Amino acid sequence: MVDTTNITKQQRGFQYQIWLMLLIVGGVILAGFWMVPKTELQRQQMISIMGTTNLGELVKPTLDFAPLLSGVEVTEKPKWKIVIAGGAGCDNVCEDMLFNSRQVHMLLGKSTRRVERVYLADMATVDTESLELIKMQHPFLTILPNNIDVFAQTVSESSADWDLQEARYFVVTPDLKAILYYTKEFEGAGLLDDLKHLLKYSPDR
Repeated sequence: MVDTTNITKQQRGFQYQIWLMLLIVGGVILAGFWMVPKTELQRQQMISIMGTTNLGELVKPTLDFAPLLSGVEVTEKPKWKIVIAGGAGCDNVCEDMLFNSRQVHMLLGKSTRRVERVYLADMATVDTESLELIKMQHPFLTILPNNIDVFAQTVSESSADWDLQEARYFVVTPDLKAILYYTKEFEGAGLLDDLKHLLKYSPDR
């Protein structure tokens, strides 16, 4: 004769397990929706808290580059930017960075159109001849005059602050927030890997 009491207990235990699994799955889904950042700033704050695998240095806090990039053409879908700035004139370090940024841009493949390159030139130290040569060598590079005083004020009191004597790369979001920077010691491969990662998890707007 079958013990119906034991069967009932087993059934109840099984039901409890099902409800527990549903609660866990539902909780994970709800937490996921709640934690998804709604803006690029929230995304960077989450990265700073939870950690990141980026190869460049995090800009803390993120910097508003909007005043510095006001001359960039506005497009329907705002683009990520590789910004080169700093240095007295466009010396060898600056030239290498411009070349490396061009290679990185090309190696992005199908994502190339989501990124643009910008050179903030110190017009007081870069002569006209050098600018014309840069334009010829980098036809898809946007060159903007860099107000050194405004730029120095922008990066001051952040992890990206430096004496501006050597050029640096900055990765700037479509919302014109500088989030990563690279010195001359960084290889272009690190910039490429970081951009690929950012583009992969960033909506194509």
